[in-house]
Amino acid sequence: MGSPRKIKESKIDLFQNEVTESKAIVLAEYKGLTVHDMEDLRRKLREAGGRLRVFKNTLARVAFHNLGIEALDDDLTGQVAFVFSKKDAVTGTKVASQFAKQKEAFKLRSGWFDGRRLSLEEVKSLASLPSKKELQAGFVGLLAAPLTEFVVTLCAPLQEFLATLDAKVAKMEKIEIEVEVEVAA
Repeated sequence: MGSPRKIKESKIDLFQNEVTESKAIVLAEYKGLTVHDMEDLRRKLREAGGRLRVFKNTLARVAFHNLGIEALDDDLTGQVAFVFSKKDAVTGTKVASQFAKQKEAFKLRSGWFDGRRLSLEEVKSLASLPSKKELQAGFVGLLAAPLTEFVVTLCAPLQEFLATLDAKVAKMEKIEIEVEVEVAA
């Protein structure tokens, strides 16, 4: 095993990589959560493309300072959990916000997004935005709606023609049945 200094340096490097690869970071207090609760949150975040890390505040502060981030210093007190949103800024933040509503012991503090510190209100606002996937689905729906209407408009005369043919066939079959009944009588 390496020296304690080397171990700390490798942890700082790991944390810095998490920070640089993330679209957004949420800081939350987790004092009073059970291991089961933490595992549940970790699972939910993994499914959403995020990650939960618990890290020593002093090492986190060093890692943040190495990256030029000093605005989060005041938030690095007590038991702090870091929620990293990897895929997009909203999904991990949304999962953390929903979890905080379910568990009183998990309290959102602040966040980091787009090169600046987010207040608690800004974190909640970010969590309320639609995710990238939801926005893409809405956009596809907007694109598909005019095309669908166009296809329906193109098909309408053909459907009317087929309905007229069906009516004619039904009328001819009725006349044919009446003729058969008269011949038989």
